[in-house]
Amino acid sequence: MKINPPPIKFIIFSGGGGLIERKQKVSLAQGLNRFEIENVPAAFDPSTTTVFFPTTTGVTLQQVDVKRPDKRIVDNFISREKEAADIIIQNATDLRGASREKILELIESAHYRRYEDMFGNLVVSIESKTVQEIELGIRYFLEDDRIKWQPSLHVTIDEESGTANIEGFILVMNNTDISYARCELGFAEFETQGATPDTGYLDDLDMEQEAQNIMPRSRVMPKMKQMNKVLF
Repeated sequence: MKINPPPIKFIIFSGGGGLIERKQKVSLAQGLNRFEIENVPAAFDPSTTTVFFPTTTGVTLQQVDVKRPDKRIVDNFISREKEAADIIIQNATDLRGASREKILELIESAHYRRYEDMFGNLVVSIESKTVQEIELGIRYFLEDDRIKWQPSLHVTIDEESGTANIEGFILVMNNTDISYARCELGFAEFETQGATPDTGYLDDLDMEQEAQNIMPRSRVMPKMKQMNKVLF
């Protein structure tokens, strides 16, 4: 069964990306249940994915299958999209017609699209002793430098009294195709480094499928000591 748990909490890293928590109530039949989680960005780190069941009994997590799209194939596809968009611009004789807005929107989307805007696959297998409804939760790290935050200070000076008023703000930037509406936000001073690993991004299909079953070593967890504090 396909489900799409909404994001309820997002701790955004100052260096980009962050920790996402999603929850949804699901109905379980007695025995084995499989749920395919939709809208998991390809930029998620499979080795940091966790599944949990708040205040639930008689439920056992059997297996979590994760897979991200092949980066080489996706990059080639995106490159062809950008080339097609350039051809449309070069050969366009009139962009003032009824389809102008739609054409410009498609061209702009193709120009800014990246691998991180694609979606991966996350399948959760759950064993239940009884028929029941539970709350299913998932967490994963998102490695995407287009989502980040930075502090901002506004200072106003009263010349008559000689006093200054300082206001602090947090500016959140999200330049991805995914929105996180009505989501509780947290902010952490945390830097991540390195490019997306190529484990599993192979030319041979059989080798690719085998490699995708290997969870790549997370670059996030060894760097957790760099997280100085979380601001809520």
